Amino acid sequence: MIRKILFDHSIFLHQKIGGISNYIFNLNKNLNKIGLKSVIFAPISISNLFSKKNKHIINFYNLKSLPLFTTRISYLINNIVTLIYIFLKKPDLVHLSYYNNFLIKFIKIPYVLTIYDLIHERLNIHQKKFDKRFPIQNAKKIICISNQTKNDLIKFYKVKKNKIKVIYLGINQQKILYQRKKKYIIYVGAREGYKNFNNFILAYSRSEFLKKNYKILSFGHKDFTDKEKNFFKNLKILNKISYISGDYTRLNKIYSQSSLLVSPSLLEGFGLPPLEAMRCGCPVATSNIKIFREIYGNASIFFNPKNVTDIKNKIEKILKSTSLQKRQIAKGYRKFKEFKWSKCAVQTLNVYKSLN
Repeated sequence: MIRKILFDHSIFLHQKIGGISNYIFNLNKNLNKIGLKSVIFAPISISNLFSKKNKHIINFYNLKSLPLFTTRISYLINNIVTLIYIFLKKPDLVHLSYYNNFLIKFIKIPYVLTIYDLIHERLNIHQKKFDKRFPIQNAKKIICISNQTKNDLIKFYKVKKNKIKVIYLGINQQKILYQRKKKYIIYVGAREGYKNFNNFILAYSRSEFLKKNYKILSFGHKDFTDKEKNFFKNLKILNKISYISGDYTRLNKIYSQSSLLVSPSLLEGFGLPPLEAMRCGCPVATSNIKIFREIYGNASIFFNPKNVTDIKNKIEKILKSTSLQKRQIAKGYRKFKEFKWSKCAVQTLNVYKSLN
């Protein structure tokens, strides 16, 4: 009987704030609510999620950031201390928070792996940092957060279907009533490469309506580079775009005040920001790609992410129509309720039980 679960430290030493660490944090929390004894064991971390004491999280040092040249030694220390903890406490199962090749070479108990996306494989980019093949091949079960990721896993790693379970992520179910809308469009997260941020900016720059009536807020990740600022300057919209950062409380407030969230990605593994925006009463416009159709259904206005004119037209369409905005906000409120952490936890528990 599987009763004691250990989530390893990997993502909490890799990510200060983000979708993966938020997933592990909430999954751990909700598994304990339904009677399972699970714990996150992260001796050294940089996570914003560990600011409060929690009996289901074991954390000794939570740093603002890792000192220069200490990443490898920090991972090594975490892994060694984790092996000692496993030897003493004898959990029934390890659930890897991210790819941890070192740890799984030494543990004798089974492990489950969650795969969030295989975008690097789809782009044919080799990641020297993470050798995924070994943990994928040796996991007892693999959880994928979407059917898109499941299909990619089968395609690139030849994993058998009966080893994979698709379990959607959850989202906080507290509905946030939208506030009086301000004249800005929000973009959330990284902006490089497949995120397709530049096509969104080009679309904005070609719309006199948007430039006259709306500004853009880019939230999170990193501040604009000099290259990006020059790009905005050349398009004569430098004064129309601002960068901001903050925690989830600030982000939720911005969602609730925003007129629209735009997500123009060419590839994704899931895509939480649009669901977060829906929860806060913010309409969304996203790329017409398979994963977004799978997750958002009719709660998003879709555009062709490779067609700048179509991006411009769809953004203008929703912002010029108050009635369309209200309809999309209502659809968004219904949609986000489908993604509950309690449901995610129950389905994950069933995966664990299947290993008995």
